[in-house]
Parts: sequence; C-alpha cells; structure tokens
Amino acid sequence: MRATVWGLGLALFLAAAPAAAIESRVGLGLHLWRTPKDLRDHPGDGVEQELTGLISYQLVLLRPLKVEIDLEYFPNGFGGTGIVFVSPQAFIVVGDRWYAAAGVGWIYSDQQVEGNLSDVFYLARVGADLPVRSRLRFDVFAEERAESAGDLTDPRGDAITFAAVLRLRL
Repeated sequence: MRATVWGLGLALFLAAAPAAAIESRVGLGLHLWRTPKDLRDHPGDGVEQELTGLISYQLVLLRPLKVEIDLEYFPNGFGGTGIVFVSPQAFIVVGDRWYAAAGVGWIYSDQQVEGNLSDVFYLARVGADLPVRSRLRFDVFAEERAESAGDLTDPRGDAITFAAVLRLRL
C-alpha cells in the first residue's frame, strides 16, 4: 500500500512538471576498473583488460533531478573470467554540474553456470557533469559498488572505480 501511494505521488509530481524542463540525453563512455591504489602504484599496467564500455540514457525530470539507465559491457569478462558480461544499471541522480547518484544493477551472461542473472548490487556515484557545447556534456565520476546498500555508507578505497561518459542532448 505504501509503495502504491509513493508511486502515485511520483506520477502526479512528474505529470505536473513543465514539459520544457524535461530533456533526454544519450551517451557513450568508458569505465576503468582500477582502484585509486592500483592507479597510484601501477598506472599503466593492464589497462586495456580493465576497460568496459558504457551506453547511457538520462532523463532530466527537473534541473536537479535525473533518472539514468546504463548498460555496461565487459568484453574481457568480469573479474578475469574471460566470459562476456553485460550489466544493466539504474540510478536516481541529484544535482546538475556536481552530483551524487544512487542506484542498483545486475550482471548478466548467458554463459554463467548458475543462472544468467546475478544478485542485485548497489551503487553510489559522485561526479561532475560538465558542459562542452550547447548539446554536449562530459560526465566524469567515481563509483562504488557493494552487495548491500548499507555497505555504501562507508566508502572503501579498494572498491572505488572511475568512468567518463560523453552525452548528447536530444
């Protein structure tokens, strides 16, 4: 019942938002799966195996509030497995130029032994979404993943990674 009331409230809020404030953005990016310690100690080692591709869609609801859906592609496998994975992710983003985001994601592969979809993981992100041209933005961020939402309240340097996305406003 409570979730229904919240969902109805959100739907009414979005319906009341001015249509001119809503915009869509699509983007492509790279995620570097190296921690700050790895980058400091071994800056150039194995970078090509630790890069993943990102496809991103953002819906700007109101200027400080966005909804983002990403699809991350692991061509070299996740965790050194060599099996190709994709990871759908969804975020609520608060902020404009400087922002914070919270989200959830899964890891999917049709070659996994025990089911195709992993358990849910939780994500926290801080970043800068910088305008490059009138319709082009450059988003650079640090991200942490955890198995439970509570683990995100205590950031660990060995779980933080970095990414960049170039977005085009439609």
